[in-house]
Order: sequence, then C-alpha cells, then structure tokens
Amino acid sequence: MIEVTCAVIRNDEGKVLVVRRGPQMGNAGKWEFPGGKIKPGESLEDCLIREIYEELRIDIILSGTLNPVEHDYGDKCIRLYPFICDTLASKLCLTEHDALRWSCPDELLDVDLSAADVPVALDYASGNFASSVFLAPGPDKTAAAPAGEELANIIKGISNTHEIMMMAKSAASDTLLPGQLVTLSLDKNDRIAFFSSWILSKIVDINPEAIVPYLTVIIDSLEGLTNQSVQRSFLRVISRTEISSIPETHLCVLADYCFSQLRKGTAPVAPKVYSMEILADMCDIYPEMKNEVASTISLIVNDSSGGIKSQARKLIGRLLRNRE
Repeated sequence: MIEVTCAVIRNDEGKVLVVRRGPQMGNAGKWEFPGGKIKPGESLEDCLIREIYEELRIDIILSGTLNPVEHDYGDKCIRLYPFICDTLASKLCLTEHDALRWSCPDELLDVDLSAADVPVALDYASGNFASSVFLAPGPDKTAAAPAGEELANIIKGISNTHEIMMMAKSAASDTLLPGQLVTLSLDKNDRIAFFSSWILSKIVDINPEAIVPYLTVIIDSLEGLTNQSVQRSFLRVISRTEISSIPETHLCVLADYCFSQLRKGTAPVAPKVYSMEILADMCDIYPEMKNEVASTISLIVNDSSGGIKSQARKLIGRLLRNRE
C-alpha cells in the first residue's frame, strides 16, 4: 500500500485548485488534487508541505482534513490522506503538471478527476470536514426522519451532477419532494444536507414556484446553519425567487440576516453576493432601503475579492439609477 497526501487548496474566493497530470506522468491527462508520496520517517503534514512547494512553488496553511481514501489502480494500491489547505499565494508555478484550474466546490464533480480523487471531491463538496486528526468513516450522526428515510438513502448514494439534475427535474413537478428536501437539508448528516440543498438550488432554476411554500422555513433556518454549503444553497434559492413571495414578517428577518453577512468580514464570497442581490431586490418593495443597502455594499467593495467587487458595482449602479 502506497501512502500519499493531497491538498484541497482554497483561494480567497472559496474556489479549489485542481491540476492536470502531465504527459510524463502516469494517468496522464487526469485532474487531481496536488500532493505526493510520503517519504520514510516523514509526517503527513511535512510530506504535504514539501510536495506542494515542489509541485507549485507555494506555501500552504493546513486547516483540516477529509476522510482517507483507499483505491486499487490495478498496478498499485494507494491510501490517500487529504488535507484542506489555504494559501495567500497569488502565483503558482507548475513543475510537474501541465494545467491548473480553480473550481467552485459544487463544480468539482464535473472535472475529469483521477479515481482516488473523486471521493475527496465528494467529501469536500458536501462539507464533510474532519478535525486536524484523520478519522475513519463512521456511521451517520443521526438518522433522517422516517418519512424521508428512503429519499435520504437515495441522496446519500449520489455520485455525479447528472443524478442531481435528474432529481431536481423530478422534484420540480412534485408537490411533496421539495418539502422533504428542505427537511433533509437540515439533517445533521453533512452529506445528506449538502446534496439535498444542492438539489433545491437546481429546482429553483427549473420551477421557482415549487420552492415558494417553503421559503419561510428556509429563512427561519438561516441563522442556525453551520453547514456553509447549505447556507450557500439556501441563499441562492431565495435570490432566485420573487421577493414578493416572501411574507412581510420574514422579509425583516431576511434583511437583518443579509446585512449581517455583508458586515461579516469572514463570510465566504457566495453568501455575500447572494445577500447583496436579495437586499437589492427588497429595495423594489421598500425604496427607502436603497441608501442603506447601497452604502453597506459600498463599504465592503474595497476589501473584497474580484468576484464581489464586480457584482457590488453592478448592484450599486442599479440602486442609484432607480433612486431617481
């Protein structure tokens, strides 16, 4: 068994680095998370820091782990130890791979990854993070409600985006499935919660009306969410539905939450962007909010990443044009 480490490296926009194996490497043309073999007497952490510097010429900060993966490639068996890492480096130098790309977590399954890296991508995208110590996969933290047990088992078995889209299309025309998906999005099992909320975020693109009956439940859940993937999906769902569909009592709760996301320096990119869009839409109902919303958005522009700056400027322009 060959022991290997790999790094799920995040940038300041929350995107993840994957690199393509060059023609001189085995499994050429496949994408992977960078890393390499552990040398005798070397710790997992020291191995990864060394490998990433050798392959990319950057320093990394180790922030957490994902479950180890064992895979048999036929000619070799590997045990892969994935670390979640952050970097402040803006330039990378590829010394072994021939291409790189930064992908959103929910886009990782669309990448042609090496077989051992696929479970790593699934774990990371589902928010299934472990502590700084490697843990073997264990039983679910909690069982789904009896009414959703069959659906929960199906969702746990999802392995690609095609299955997600198929479920979204089915649920978009069903009167019960969207509600079950909202319930499962709040499940304590991170994998079930992530995929359920991801399906909801696809349903809203197909049939926003299917989500409307559950908007108040979604809004009430925002404050207590600890799963960032579910938070991102819930805010996307709200931003893609008609703001007039939300009862006035919940508009106040939603506005407070969105303002808090914009003022929180540590909030990821996606929640901030969706919060800006939601608040801008609220200004169509409450024109008196325009100055406060525009001012709040303006305050975060200078200290934000490129993705936030671009969207912020568009929304500020929209608010100022409509203020006349």
